[in-house]
Amino acid sequence: MRKLTLLVVLTFAGLFGFSQEFLSLDFSDGVPSGGWTIDANQANWSQSSTDKAGGTAPEAKFFYSPSFIGVSRLVSPVVDLTGVSSVVLQFKHMLDDYSGNGYSLKVETTSDGGSTWNEVWSVNPNGDIPAETKMITIDNSDVGSAAFQVAIVFDGNSYNLDNWYIDDILLFAPLGLDASMNDITMPSVISGPTPVTGSFTNMGNTTISDFDISWQADEGDVHTTSFSGLTVDPFTTYDFTCDDLFSAPIGSYLMHVWISNVNGQEDDNPDNDLATLTVSVPSYSVPQRPLFEEFTSSTCGPCAAFNSQFVPWCNSHEDEITLVKYQMNWPGSGDPYYTEQGGQRRGYYGVSWVPWLNLNGSQIETSMSAVNAGFDEASELNTTFKIAASFTMDGSQITVNANVLPFAQSDGAKVHMVVFENETTGNTGNNGETSFEHVMMRMMPDAFGADADFVDREPLSFSGTYDMSQTNVEELDDLGVAIIVQNEASQEVLQSAYAIQDANFSDNDNLLSLYYNDTEVPDFDPDVLEYTVTLPAGTTTPPVVSTGGSEDPNATVVIVQPETANGMATVDVFSEELMTHKTYTIDFTIVGVDESALSNVQVFPNPSSNFLYVTNVENADVKIVSMDGKTVYHSKLNGTRKIDVRNLAQGAYMVQVSNDHFTTTKRFVKE
Repeated sequence: MRKLTLLVVLTFAGLFGFSQEFLSLDFSDGVPSGGWTIDANQANWSQSSTDKAGGTAPEAKFFYSPSFIGVSRLVSPVVDLTGVSSVVLQFKHMLDDYSGNGYSLKVETTSDGGSTWNEVWSVNPNGDIPAETKMITIDNSDVGSAAFQVAIVFDGNSYNLDNWYIDDILLFAPLGLDASMNDITMPSVISGPTPVTGSFTNMGNTTISDFDISWQADEGDVHTTSFSGLTVDPFTTYDFTCDDLFSAPIGSYLMHVWISNVNGQEDDNPDNDLATLTVSVPSYSVPQRPLFEEFTSSTCGPCAAFNSQFVPWCNSHEDEITLVKYQMNWPGSGDPYYTEQGGQRRGYYGVSWVPWLNLNGSQIETSMSAVNAGFDEASELNTTFKIAASFTMDGSQITVNANVLPFAQSDGAKVHMVVFENETTGNTGNNGETSFEHVMMRMMPDAFGADADFVDREPLSFSGTYDMSQTNVEELDDLGVAIIVQNEASQEVLQSAYAIQDANFSDNDNLLSLYYNDTEVPDFDPDVLEYTVTLPAGTTTPPVVSTGGSEDPNATVVIVQPETANGMATVDVFSEELMTHKTYTIDFTIVGVDESALSNVQVFPNPSSNFLYVTNVENADVKIVSMDGKTVYHSKLNGTRKIDVRNLAQGAYMVQVSNDHFTTTKRFVKE
């Protein structure tokens, strides 16, 4: 019933959910967009593929360059507020400060086309402002006008900041009771039972004291936590943690979290009560290799002082880190090995000075204490990505091949292939440095990387070729390549590695042996992929599957254990080059179990291209499993279930229906 109620609420939301909303802008169509304009210094504004303001990429960015002293406004279209006495402006922002003074951030309104601007909010920063959501009540004389406009404003010396990020602008008149779900803040990749956490904002005029937070993964059970005796004032945010932990088998799940029963009733705007997040339970993990990226210049005195310590440290840790350096075109005349791609990478990170050091995508101080502390912390991290990469040289032409194997779903990633020269001497400037290490010469396919949406245990291959004679390279036999897997929006580096020149990776993906409960699977043959094992009557504990390793010790073996005593185990073996792989399956059955409870299960139509019906199901789990052992659908059913299979790839699948004692498997073909 709770599921039905949610659907009904969302259906009727469109009738009145936005009746009080006047402006909404998320910058997905550019900056400016949606009828908004910029009244001066438009070159300082741009769309950024980041999510630093706390919203969802893309967002707006105000950049210090070209530097100016004055005012720049992002101005809304005209809004008719006739008969309205008060509105609220909500927006998300984050400030990356530089000097700590010399400018203001403001919100202003006008009702005469911009001849007169009236300030309704301002801040004079004295340092960074972390990502936050501002809620500003506007009730001045401009409200009520048919020619109302609002502006997000920079005022002062632009050189004194680095970047100002802005997202999700909303202008509305508050309703009486309105709880708006903001975010699901639990990690998107989890291992083990995990709290479901998030936040909502009271966007109405009434203080909220009681409410329910419910969550549901895919079409599973609904879990509800009731909160009472609280004081969530209008335009404030509340962070919540639900009672029940989320725990699930390996796979990806769409998590739905919604608020209801606000002060004992449905609130006035049901359309903003729901948030979603894709959560992945990884099948495997490996150690993460820390990536250091330094922005530096041969004309920078502080760079020489830092590098005199940092370079020897990097050399002593060369087998433990990945290192790339980008030579910048300032201060002064800058470094002669500056490239446009280096400038684009600088813009992506918002680099404002040199030396500037990033560790796994986040800035750290250019001090050896910060380097050591960051390295120690990063060295403890695991990741869900493995990389096998190589490069070859044919004269001046370099060819790079990189294979990336994910162990969890990850959307919106980028893969960078960075060609660098191990040591250069031709770009000596005036700071005293005479040699420079790991200098970026070329990024492939470009400075913005290759798009990648990763799916658990489905490797992707990337390649690129470039004539290095078109770069600043000094010695063609002194090149290296760094591979970087990065979340584009958050800038988090998910994994890094060096490519190996002329590598000859093995494609052997054979297992040596296969066991269950320390017993070898009968008649095991590395070229036979499917096995059935019968367990003794009364077995209730899922068997534990293990292997004797692979024929190639550098292969990667991923075991997905059966969830029930009569379930299925899969063992994926990926060769050293990561693209070639075998999937072994063990289907466990139990002797003497009454099969009648599931004997009448029917799956139809078969084949099907749209929907699949599973009937005669009583208190059982239903899974659709691909032929390589991946679960693509999972739900607890009782009765008949109509399953949407339109998003499944064409091919054969197994439909597994199981209760506590027995599993029946039906073959299904998606057309």
